[in-house]
Amino acid sequence: MQIDWNELIIAIAGLLFSAVIIPLVKAAFAWLKGRTRCEMLSFALYEAEKVADPVVASLQQTVVQGLKEKSADGKLTVEDAREIADLALERFLSGLSAQTLALLEDNAGDIIEYASHLLEARLLKLKEGRS
Repeated sequence: MQIDWNELIIAIAGLLFSAVIIPLVKAAFAWLKGRTRCEMLSFALYEAEKVADPVVASLQQTVVQGLKEKSADGKLTVEDAREIADLALERFLSGLSAQTLALLEDNAGDIIEYASHLLEARLLKLKEGRS
């Protein structure tokens, strides 16, 4: 019985390819996909902050200050605060790109709750910066 070295080498190469190389390539693609998703989500969060800051600053400067000056005690009513929060939420959501909005909706659970918390946090940061 004669051993055909070409067939043996081809068989070993096939086993090596299917047992080692294919799983490594699959793992590399899975890693790349995860990393790309992570980077996209990081950019979406960055964009959300960059949209939230001018919304908060604008409303604080124009609407909030105007309402406080008109009130007798210089404070907002609960109704005024709710209207401003709704307006901020509307401006924030309309300022996001479609891709960022979709990513945030997919990952944040309740986009309204996420946006409300983000806007409150950015307002607090703005107020702390003035102090």
